[in-house]
Amino acid sequence: MSERRFHHPATPYLFLAPAAGLLGVFFLGAVVQVVYFSCTRYTAFTGPDWVGLDNYRRLFASERFWLCLGNSALYLLVTPALMIASLGAAMVVDAKLPASRALRLLLFLPVVTPTVVASLAWKGLFNEDTGLLNVWLAWGGLAPVRWLSEHPWTLVSAMTVTLWKGFGFYMMVFLAGLLAVPKELKEAAAIDGAGRLRTFLAVVLPSLTPALALVFVVSSVSALKVFDEIFVMIKGAPITQQTAVPLLYRIAFEEGDYGMASALGVAIFACILAFSAVNLRLTRGGKGSEADA
Repeated sequence: MSERRFHHPATPYLFLAPAAGLLGVFFLGAVVQVVYFSCTRYTAFTGPDWVGLDNYRRLFASERFWLCLGNSALYLLVTPALMIASLGAAMVVDAKLPASRALRLLLFLPVVTPTVVASLAWKGLFNEDTGLLNVWLAWGGLAPVRWLSEHPWTLVSAMTVTLWKGFGFYMMVFLAGLLAVPKELKEAAAIDGAGRLRTFLAVVLPSLTPALALVFVVSSVSALKVFDEIFVMIKGAPITQQTAVPLLYRIAFEEGDYGMASALGVAIFACILAFSAVNLRLTRGGKGSEADA
C-alpha cells in the first residue's frame, strides 16, 4: 500500500504567499500611498505637506469635476450599444454561415488592434474638414458636424472607437454562452411550436444571463475609466467636454497638482467600486429571484 501523506493546513497559503506579497506591494501599497497623497499639498516643487480633507473640499467645489463626472456617466451609454452589437455579432457567427470562421476572425480583429492606432484611424474619419463622415454629409446636403470639438459629439466620436474596439471581445463571451445553451431546450421549444423569436426570448436569452451580467459590469467599468480613446480623439477639446480620467491627467501632469489628482483618483475609484457593487448585487438578486421562481 502506498504511504499516505498529510499536508499542513498552511501549505496552500505558503504557495500563495509570493503572489500575495507582490499584490500587497504593487497594488495595496500603491492604494495606501495614493490615499495619503490625496490628503497632502503635493506638487512638482513642494510637499507632500499634510492638509487633511482640503483637496476633497476643493475637488467637490470644482465645477469642472462635476461636468467631467457627468460626461463619464454619459459615456456609460456605450454599454448597451456594446451589448447589442456584440450579441448580434455572436448570433451571426453562431448561425454556421459558410464563412463563419473568417467572419469570426474579421469581427475579432479590432480587439487586437492597438487602441492608439484605432483612435488615430477613426480620428481621420471624424476630421471636421476632410473626414469621410462630413464628406458624406455634404454629399447629402447636410451641414458638417464638429465631431472633435463640440459637445456631445466629442463623446460620441470617442464612444464609437470604444464600441468598435470592444465588441469583438464581448462577442466571444456571448458566443461561448450561446454554445452552452442546451440543444434539448431548443428542440423542446421547437416541438411546442415556438418560432425563432420566441425560442430566443424564452430559452436562449435566460441562458445568457451570466454572460449578460459579466459583459455589463466589465464594459461599464471600462467605460468609466476610459482614457486612451479620449486622449487621442479629442485632446484639444475643452476639458469640460471630456471625462473624469482625462481630468486627472490634466491636473497631475499639466497642472502639477499631485495631491488634487490623487484625491480625484480616489473619488473615481470610489465611484467605480460603488457602481460595480450595485451591479453585482442586482445581478445576484436577479439570480436569487429566478431560483425562487
